[in-house]
Amino acid sequence: MSKTETLRLSAAASSAQRLEQLSGQIEQLRQAKHQSVEELAAALEPLAQAMAALADETKTTLAEIQQKAREQGEKFTGQMNEAAKSWNQAAEHAAQAGTRLELAGQRLEWRHYALAGMTGLLTAALVSVFWLWVAPPTSPEITLDPKAVAAHLKPAVIEALRPSKGK
Repeated sequence: MSKTETLRLSAAASSAQRLEQLSGQIEQLRQAKHQSVEELAAALEPLAQAMAALADETKTTLAEIQQKAREQGEKFTGQMNEAAKSWNQAAEHAAQAGTRLELAGQRLEWRHYALAGMTGLLTAALVSVFWLWVAPPTSPEITLDPKAVAAHLKPAVIEALRPSKGK
């Protein structure tokens, strides 16, 4: 319970108690038979004083309640302003973080492109090196002398061109 609510409940209980007392005094006044104005005035004076005191106390209590309510309202407004300021700062920080994250993403994108290009170049170089390493050796260059080849093949060609004896 807040202080204002406690103060209101206390004032209400006090006022109810006084009203009950005043009600009892008013009832006694109705039932009493007064013979003179002085007796009636003497009986009404404490009742009037109690009612005036109750009115003053009610006025004071209402002023206190109003002051407490105003203080709570100002305190609540201050808290709301602080919360709004904190939310605005958090929104600004989030926007800045989003901007930084977007820039980092763009840098990372270019790094990925560069990494993909470098990976392709390195792969091409390695494939070329391994192909050259695994490739069969080149045969030595042999130059043929046509006259020597003809002389070497001549007996075989003549033998192949002779007619066979079985015909």
